[in-house]
Amino acid sequence: MKYSAVLSILILSACGCNRNEVRTKLLNEQEILKDSANNITERIGGYIQKGVYDSAEAKKKQLGTVHARLIDIQSSIDSLEKMK
Repeated sequence: MKYSAVLSILILSACGCNRNEVRTKLLNEQEILKDSANNITERIGGYIQKGVYDSAEAKKKQLGTVHARLIDIQSSIDSLEKMK
């Protein structure tokens, strides 16, 4: 995944995109996804309390996807920092 993140940054740089703009967009997306992860976690707790375990499992998968994207974003931010 780190390779694809670095490749994306290189492509954006080649297209003339400003690193600060890319970093700002990544940070904005990261903040939104953190909020989403918190909301999903709360929903999982609610489903478990109600005994709706199938829905809780579905939300856990969704949470895993959000966490994977957060890792990719952090990797991209780290790569941008290394390019300075």
